[in-house]
Amino acid sequence: MTIPSNSGDIYTDVSSLRNLKRDAAQGSPAALQKTAEQFEALFLQMMLKSMRQSSSGEGMFESDQTRFYQQMFDQQIAIDMAKKRQLGIADILVKQLGKEQPDQPEPLGLSKIDVERLRLAKFRPESSIPASAFSTVKPVTESPSTPAIAAELTKGAAISASRFDSPSDFVEKLMPLAEKYGAELGVDPKVLLAQAALETGWGKKVSRSSNGVSSHNLFNIKADQRWSGEQVTVSTLEYERGQPLRQQAAFRAYPDFEASFKDYVGFLKSNPRYQQALARTDDGPTFVRSLHEAGYATDPRYAAKITTIMKSDVFGDSSRQL
Repeated sequence: MTIPSNSGDIYTDVSSLRNLKRDAAQGSPAALQKTAEQFEALFLQMMLKSMRQSSSGEGMFESDQTRFYQQMFDQQIAIDMAKKRQLGIADILVKQLGKEQPDQPEPLGLSKIDVERLRLAKFRPESSIPASAFSTVKPVTESPSTPAIAAELTKGAAISASRFDSPSDFVEKLMPLAEKYGAELGVDPKVLLAQAALETGWGKKVSRSSNGVSSHNLFNIKADQRWSGEQVTVSTLEYERGQPLRQQAAFRAYPDFEASFKDYVGFLKSNPRYQQALARTDDGPTFVRSLHEAGYATDPRYAAKITTIMKSDVFGDSSRQL
């Protein structure tokens, strides 16, 4: 079967996206219609991705390969759904952007600059749009449903921005926070990053709520009776008498990663059983071993795993000196 190169019906059809970008620059009405569909497809992709991330765990036959093809399937489904315009997002965009009335409220409570950013993101494969890229959302009175749609869209962008592409990306993005709060503890920032890497699989397994919102909990601190903030309940692996055991547990949830670092420092300083560990912050491996002996984690190889990560190449040559 031959697919026209300008159809844009296949998410891998890069040439049609280039043509669309060219037509949009010329102010083509047809390009506006197609761009609105691309915007709706992007929103649907965010929704599908959040739904996948809120699943209870990996299935028996799930692997990196199955997740890769699942992502391809979801992207194609989003495009097919957007073409039918069942959500009405594309129609709202066409209606608003097709007018030259500056006093009219923008669609979904987003400015035209925001809409352009999202549209251009479709022409850059694997791009992530940080929540900070959006201007302040303005109130919308045209339709009762549009504020909710705008909130979901912004939330989806924030979820995408909180992900890490690789261990080096994890280290690069979180190192400033690790240096700031490592200084408060008097511990090498690589120690904090190595512990967070072990707890979250280099940021790829940060606990999430049932609707896919990240808890930003880098150190997997549980939500016990002392915690009055937000929390998420997820499946976790604990060890009893040296044997792994899967169980449900509640963990603390934070608005961002900095709040996680800050709470980690406060958690250690306010807990008497970690005072001996805090007296050994001058030596990373000893500090981690003391945390483990004080009961921070149940994995019998917890301290050894963190020490191995600290000495890995991802931290550069300086890690050899730990």
